[in-house]
Amino acid sequence: MRSEELKRFLDFVKESQDLYETAKKNMQQEDRRLQDFLHEIEFESTAKKRSKVCTRLHKSREARRRYKDLVEETEDLVKFFEEPQNKKTLDKMVQLLGKIRKVEKYHRERAYYPRVKE
Repeated sequence: MRSEELKRFLDFVKESQDLYETAKKNMQQEDRRLQDFLHEIEFESTAKKRSKVCTRLHKSREARRRYKDLVEETEDLVKFFEEPQNKKTLDKMVQLLGKIRKVEKYHRERAYYPRVKE
């Protein structure tokens, strides 16, 4: 059905927007965590304990990289639909989806009633 195709596109846009926001927030969290690790390393007295902190730092940086990649992959799409004229188009597409669904429902449920009784 036509409405399913349009719905899939609108879901893709919404999912991209959500993913962008979540990844951006997580990336910022990892940036703040970096300072914690650096201070922990700075004040840790033994090399063995510093090594463990460095391992956690390494994993944090890998996670941040994954989040940053997601931000970069979704950013252009999100920014595109934040522009006023494109946001308007997206809103109209949501309305269009409702109209198409209404027509599809009519087609599924229509019945013919004879005008002349014999």
